[in-house]
Amino acid sequence: MLQKFTTHAVVLSISGLLLACSGSGGFQPPLAEDPTQDQGSSSIGGNLPNTGGTGSQAPSAYDKLQYKGYASGGPNDGTLVVDIDKATESLLVILPLQVNPYIEGAEGSVPDLPGVKFMTYKDDQGASYFAVNVPLRYVIKGASFLNPARLPNGDPLPQIASGELPSVALKVPGKNNVNFHLYIGVNVVGLFVSSPFDPYLPLQFPIRSKGVEIIGYLHTVPAKGGSNGGFFLTTQMPDSIAAIIDDHFRFR
Repeated sequence: MLQKFTTHAVVLSISGLLLACSGSGGFQPPLAEDPTQDQGSSSIGGNLPNTGGTGSQAPSAYDKLQYKGYASGGPNDGTLVVDIDKATESLLVILPLQVNPYIEGAEGSVPDLPGVKFMTYKDDQGASYFAVNVPLRYVIKGASFLNPARLPNGDPLPQIASGELPSVALKVPGKNNVNFHLYIGVNVVGLFVSSPFDPYLPLQFPIRSKGVEIIGYLHTVPAKGGSNGGFFLTTQMPDSIAAIIDDHFRFR
């Protein structure tokens, strides 16, 4: 299980902010930011990012890597939703769930995926967030360990070329059996959280890196055929980013 933050405050770096975990086990959400600025790395229970070696040693391509994604448009415009934490070699995915009375505080790990950690939290306005840390070793070339699956309602995964990715599903503590589905493929991570209230409209908002490049999408998924609707976030690493990560694990 994810380490409980009850005795020691853990310093988190999310978009240049030092975020201390609370005594109840949560952390403060990232704020809206300027996507054109470089602002450090993020983690759940991680350390401050590496500085790229010691002495006069030049930082590697991995040390200099930046992969920040911001929601573009809609109520979550400018919110950091994707980042790489180089210190813990993991991808951080944050799914904003707006004001959602069905999401309660939860944190834990995925038994089938060692190193994958998740937690839910709320901001000062009561909006809920679901954050997941996925070790990068699960998204590099050659990683294959799960069976493919679609959205819980049977639809193909939005904005995924094949429509299917390896997946794992967990039930999140909350009201009305809220469920969380994590999808992992080569260079791709998706996160779906069901919601007992129906979003009704299938909306799509791009996730942009450096204000220009689209690296994923944030979707609302209407209820269908007895299946709850929900929120789906997917991010796909560009080939240039994936190559740096693959090389880091190959040659370190």
